[in-house]
Amino acid sequence: MSIIGESKLGVDYLTVESSFGSVKGFINKDYPNVAQFLGIRFAEPPTGPRRWLPPVAKAPADHIDATEFDVPELRIKDGTSEDCLSLCIYVPEKAAKDPKSAKLPVIVWITGGAFLVGGNTIPYQNPTPWVNRSQRHIVVSINYRLTIFGFPNAAGLPPHERNLGFLDQRLGLEWVHKHIASFGGDPSRLTHFGQSAGGRSIDIHTFLYPDNPLVRNIILHSGTTLPRLPVHDPEHTYFSFVAKSLGFEGKDAQAELEFMRQQPVEKLIDFIENHFYTKTAPFLAFRPVVDNFTLFDDYEERAIAGKFSKLPAIIGTMNDEGNSVAPYNPDGVDVAASEKITKGYFLGPAVKIARVSEGWQDLYVAFAEDGPDGLRKLGWNDLSSGEGIVLGRGEKGWELVKLEEIDN
Repeated sequence: MSIIGESKLGVDYLTVESSFGSVKGFINKDYPNVAQFLGIRFAEPPTGPRRWLPPVAKAPADHIDATEFDVPELRIKDGTSEDCLSLCIYVPEKAAKDPKSAKLPVIVWITGGAFLVGGNTIPYQNPTPWVNRSQRHIVVSINYRLTIFGFPNAAGLPPHERNLGFLDQRLGLEWVHKHIASFGGDPSRLTHFGQSAGGRSIDIHTFLYPDNPLVRNIILHSGTTLPRLPVHDPEHTYFSFVAKSLGFEGKDAQAELEFMRQQPVEKLIDFIENHFYTKTAPFLAFRPVVDNFTLFDDYEERAIAGKFSKLPAIIGTMNDEGNSVAPYNPDGVDVAASEKITKGYFLGPAVKIARVSEGWQDLYVAFAEDGPDGLRKLGWNDLSSGEGIVLGRGEKGWELVKLEEIDN
């Protein structure tokens, strides 16, 4: 049940009586067909004594104000907070007002960013325009801990608690599975969608929870478990380097961990940020490490043995994504070529950009609704047909091509 409340400055407020409590959201004039519920905390604050512990599910509350973005995950630069474990829900207005009869498919988004940056407040990843246009699906975006807070690899932690960001993602997904029906979603039709580190995370979850994935489909953009992630810092030197730089003396792992738990979050962030931007050695790569609990070192063998969730999947690559991490060219860029590419691919033409955007949106909503059958209805068969698709071609914004053309 939902209740329409007061209006203010072009914004209508509504409250959904959910299984998690009364959740207050809003509908604004820019996207009048979308109810937005922002910054819903799904876990207790991972602060103080909970820093570097597995997430703890947030208890239901009588009233939850979800009318403003919560802060993104802690990361280098930008205003952030350690209390970041929240999610945002974007629902067609009609579904929010009549959730029991809606039962819409749900796309659960996991952001990328090399496990160092990201969050559900990134403007170009805001799904409101998509939901406003579709009116056939719900989108939920989930925050998770990043960098040293999500992937500390501290020697004082048990091996299965060193990749906390993956546990955050799972707890957020469990929240969605449990409560999304109150917002008009169908928990039996969840699609996990991620890009880069988000896509890799989702593929990792298929091996981590092979018998209980909670989702029906997955979409991986530029991120899978293969090729393998480099094993960063097996000796836990990054965490110890930060601790010693902040004043810790000694070699006891538990004492080191407790010392770091006592440090103000601002002090930790300032140190890592300054160290990063001064390009001082060592490079503090607080990323996932192999623990053989959340992240394995034998994905090829596990895949061959079938030890993963066998789900329908869309797997693709973002064109030229590797450019952001490619080696610097000492000869400089070709300015003329760069301007041509920018004007041709990034500034327009607007009609083509809109067509491509709407094309993949329609494909993914069809996938969320009916899995592979939804794609077949639009003319896209599975890989056994010998064909894939390339976005940016054709009148629909995508075009079927032979797989060998994609490979080349």
